[in-house]
Amino acid sequence: MSERRTLTTLIRLGRALTDPDADPARDAAQVARRTVQALSEPVHEARAGLRARARDLRDRASQRADERLERLITERRGEQDPEILALLEQRRAAREARTRQEDARRILLAHAQTPPQRQVLRAVLDVTPWAGGVPGELRYTQLLDRLAPGGDAESEMSVHRAIWTLAEAGVLAVSPHGVVSAAPPRPPQALPGPADR
Repeated sequence: MSERRTLTTLIRLGRALTDPDADPARDAAQVARRTVQALSEPVHEARAGLRARARDLRDRASQRADERLERLITERRGEQDPEILALLEQRRAAREARTRQEDARRILLAHAQTPPQRQVLRAVLDVTPWAGGVPGELRYTQLLDRLAPGGDAESEMSVHRAIWTLAEAGVLAVSPHGVVSAAPPRPPQALPGPADR
């Protein structure tokens, strides 16, 4: 998708350079903006993917270290000390909560089909505590300002499309006041058994 957009931008640049009625400064600025946008999308995607991968690796290493530490403590002295057992249980519960948050984040991000949808979802999940984000609120206009900063109609339209496609899929919700939030992933539906038919 981004390669096609880059090619289209380069074709427009060629036309702008050969069109005698064109305003070269305006056309060049427009082409430059589109080129920067088309080239920056893969960079943003790669950066977000690397951050997610690093977070996943860090969480797995931390989980293995915690499990080993808990096992050693329990083997040495934890079996007799209820205070140590309570602390170990708190650590286990916190680790399981982090795992649930990461799983929810991963499930929701899997719904994204396009780069703008991934950008919208990441921005919303960053302010969604149950998906590992910090508590906050993200408004529709803030999303537009962040993801289409130049006010370019094409960029804004792709953000609008991404938000409403995800909302129609039940992944996002948009309040009447313009607050965009993520909907918790639904548990898998049980298949009807022979008695239900």
